[in-house]
Amino acid sequence: MKFIDMFAGMGTVRMGFERAGHECVSAIEFDPHKRKIYEVIFGHEPEFGDITAVRGTDLPSADCWCFGAPCQDFSLAGMREGLEGDRSSLIREVFRLVRETPQELRPEWLLYENVKGMLSSGPERRRKLKGEKRWNGFDFLEILFEMASLGYDIQYELLNSKDFGVPQNRERVYTLGHLRRYGKRKIFPIGIPDKRTDISVYGYTKESSVKDRTRILNTYGVSQCLRSTDYKDPPKIAELKVRQIGNVMPTTIRSNPNQGRVYDTRGIAPCLNKMEGGGREPLITEPCACLTPDRLEKRQNGRRFKEPGEPMFTLTKQDIHGIKQNSRIRRLTPRECMRLQGVPDCITDKLISAGISDTQMYRAAGDACTVNVIYEIARRL
Repeated sequence: MKFIDMFAGMGTVRMGFERAGHECVSAIEFDPHKRKIYEVIFGHEPEFGDITAVRGTDLPSADCWCFGAPCQDFSLAGMREGLEGDRSSLIREVFRLVRETPQELRPEWLLYENVKGMLSSGPERRRKLKGEKRWNGFDFLEILFEMASLGYDIQYELLNSKDFGVPQNRERVYTLGHLRRYGKRKIFPIGIPDKRTDISVYGYTKESSVKDRTRILNTYGVSQCLRSTDYKDPPKIAELKVRQIGNVMPTTIRSNPNQGRVYDTRGIAPCLNKMEGGGREPLITEPCACLTPDRLEKRQNGRRFKEPGEPMFTLTKQDIHGIKQNSRIRRLTPRECMRLQGVPDCITDKLISAGISDTQMYRAAGDACTVNVIYEIARRL
């Protein structure tokens, strides 16, 4: 199947579709940093930049259009401007492109991904009821009506990335439009892979051994940064939760701001965002060991304690070297954030080698779709 990747970002939708055997024939992405990342990964920049400048006749023939218009205006963390906002309203550009495409050339499938907050966004978002804001979901209803008016039957499902082999709590709404003249095809609900009895994307069944399940999950890139022993038994994946253990940046206004939250590695990661503004990467705890001689006054090379990862002091006859066990708080690395989105390490290696900054890798990972979820949908189309 041929597909077009709109609002492509770093290309994780393309990764999932190509893993399922489909062919990308065009892509649209405006952000110059993401266009560069896309070029490093796929060997060329997206064919189009500003979607508002694209015309339906410019696009090659394709069986599926994939798009995840910017989510900021739908997000619960934003101002909730919804379809009145400058960013999330760009989904209307996709519908314009469909209208500009001749009936016989319109894609059979439309795949739209966005945040859970889209379901409650609407014109009454600022109306107050008993002192609280009220949102009514009319924005999503408008999107469904628009797809239906273009000739598409609609199905949608709320899916969580944690159910598809990555330890990240990431709920997203996936909406599928199927061109009515092609007949009806049921894709959703797709269910949780580890609860099916057939061979899933991850290659195991309920009867598979724990050893086989662990090997297969490792093959499909389950993040090594937030691993739990629960991952040795896939049916427990859906039961894992985000476990916050503290906050290092409480303020007089907020006792638990997002950027200061510290998470236990026995749980899963919180939902990644663009992590912009500096120091907003999720924090985790991990054990570390400092090598030190037994005599407190003894120093080698001017130091008594070693940093994690440094070689130990030179062994001598008089010093007895020991280990001081501690825990430290650190931020997730760009590689770990990529793993949480199902991006293979070999792609992250390419980005690092090409000189892509940590900041842009964080942004790209936070904006991305989870590859594993996209694959699970794409292989059913």
